[in-house]
Amino acid sequence: MLDVLFILVFAALVQLAARTESRDARDAAATAATSRRHPRRPRHPDAGVPDATPPPPVPADRAALRDAALAALTRELEGRPAVIARIGADGTLSAVELDDHRIELGVPLLEQVPDPDVAVAYLGDRLSELRICRLLVLRTGLADLRGRLVVIAPDRPLDQLAVALVAGLRRDAERCQREQQGAAVVVDLAAAGTTSSPAPSPSSPSPSSPSPSRSPSSPPGATP
Repeated sequence: MLDVLFILVFAALVQLAARTESRDARDAAATAATSRRHPRRPRHPDAGVPDATPPPPVPADRAALRDAALAALTRELEGRPAVIARIGADGTLSAVELDDHRIELGVPLLEQVPDPDVAVAYLGDRLSELRICRLLVLRTGLADLRGRLVVIAPDRPLDQLAVALVAGLRRDAERCQREQQGAAVVVDLAAAGTTSSPAPSPSSPSPSSPSPSRSPSSPPGATP
């Protein structure tokens, strides 16, 4: 009886193995046929093989359109009256200059912070009323800066100023259009190749006014 049972179990195992091998063979043949009909492209092309897709053509009028846009922007800005914000090396808004007058200020733009890795921070990032264009509106009495060109003019090259001050001024220039409807730009003296020359106050003598000449040998107070 045990011999018969062993033979039956062995025959069942052989049949199961045969069916499994036959199914695997059919699956392999089907996979091979699919690969021949639809060859699989490599996901990553071999290094050094150039891309066969040509780049899109550059429009022939691209350069002309850029030049026209720059010319239109220049004409639009040239017609705007300038509001000059004088920035001191000590981190203050020292003065505001309009076409016909100058307002002395001295508003601090930086604050000390306890973090030794930071040392100073830009006040306008925390207080909107201490941002350059907002200060110009508050101190000049203008409703906004619409149609005006705001020139943020530090009296030192930017690389000689505190990093926090330069970064804050640039953020203020970007915020000026959104918050006060004015176009603003930070002028770097090093890039401009010039030096800052604040306008004289109304009480200062005019540079064109003639002054009495004095002989080098004449003592002070002597009449020539």
